[in-house]
Amino acid sequence: MEDNSGVKKMGGYAIATVALSAITLTGLAVVQGYKDTGIVDNTTAEAFIAGLAIFGTFMVVITLSLVGKIIIGIFKGGY
Repeated sequence: MEDNSGVKKMGGYAIATVALSAITLTGLAVVQGYKDTGIVDNTTAEAFIAGLAIFGTFMVVITLSLVGKIIIGIFKGGY
């Protein structure tokens, strides 16, 4: 019997990454809308957008490392 726990774990990581990406993009859109209407000042909005951009950068690094791990696993026959 084949062990698919690694594939299931990577699938869970993928779902979490997509969910966090959707939340980040929604947050960016909402803050940009508040900034455009003048509800919040530009300094606060810019700081929040910069924070989300930094978070997005770290998510990209994590995603690339997971993809690399999957590719290495495929070539080693682990997945």
